[in-house]
Amino acid sequence: MPVWAEESWRPLSQEDPHWRWLTRSLPLSMSLPGSWEIRGQLAESEYLFGSLSAEDRDRIQHIFIDRGPKDSRPIVLSIGDAEIKYIPPPTHSLGGRFSLRRIWTVVLGVLVKFKLVLFFGSVVLTLLVYGIAFGWAFGAGLVALIAVHESGHVVANRIKGIPASLPVFIPFLGAFIRLKKYPQNAGDEAFIGIMGPLFGLGATLVALLIATLTHDSIFYAIAEMGFLLHVFNLMPVLPLDGGRTVGFWQWKAWIPGMVGVLMVLFYNPLDNRLTFDPLTIFIVAIIVVSMIREPKQHRPEYRVIPSKSQWLFTIIWGLALLVSIAGYWGVGHLHSFA
Repeated sequence: MPVWAEESWRPLSQEDPHWRWLTRSLPLSMSLPGSWEIRGQLAESEYLFGSLSAEDRDRIQHIFIDRGPKDSRPIVLSIGDAEIKYIPPPTHSLGGRFSLRRIWTVVLGVLVKFKLVLFFGSVVLTLLVYGIAFGWAFGAGLVALIAVHESGHVVANRIKGIPASLPVFIPFLGAFIRLKKYPQNAGDEAFIGIMGPLFGLGATLVALLIATLTHDSIFYAIAEMGFLLHVFNLMPVLPLDGGRTVGFWQWKAWIPGMVGVLMVLFYNPLDNRLTFDPLTIFIVAIIVVSMIREPKQHRPEYRVIPSKSQWLFTIIWGLALLVSIAGYWGVGHLHSFA
């Protein structure tokens, strides 16, 4: 039975197991200013399977839209025998950040309510950007490769029973899928992580086959880019698919993976030339932040899976990476002389 009236509120810190439950159920909680408190205790079944109601999520999501910046009253969320309270910061502490956070909240609302519009809109936008930058034929082929890659993740999520959003395309950064709950363990995460590259490499090999049969330079270029994208994507660091596939090795994979990322981003082996641009710095920053933040969101037992599964995923990942490297090297030299 609830004992709220008999218990005092206590701060909810990031070390508290309830904080992991909260960020899993409501990812937006990590970016909100203010503080969180809790009283009561989640039962084990609620901790594993319970979730906030849609009404509670909407109340938090629209805090700055529906309530306004001057309303700093706490919001109390109930689940089972526990209550979690969000305390907005004082009005004066929001300062110039209010407008940015309000914009971000509006964007989140659009993401939730207009999934199909966002999906098709991001595809059209990416196609336009790539078409203008690289030519329409190459742009369409690149978007198709990314779409096939992401479909691998979609299929894997459905096999594992993990609800997820449709892919959202971002020009020059690929695409992402927002999971609505975490995988149960590192084995499920590895399965979801590797399925995208396997689908994407399959599409890349089809492009290479068409190029070989037709001697069309566009398909050679699409295949070359497809292999390069998978060389990068299979680097064993977070949030890349390679890092999710062999994440159970943790720093044993992440340290050499970071070296590989820097080589892929800043060095072109085909012409032995160093490259540098602001986009690569941005990508490195995303990787560094993910490497610091994401491991803290899982319990230690999350990474514990049978050694047979570890080696199976490692072998599949290694073979996919070797195919990507060999394909990029081979098609790059072949295309340069075609």
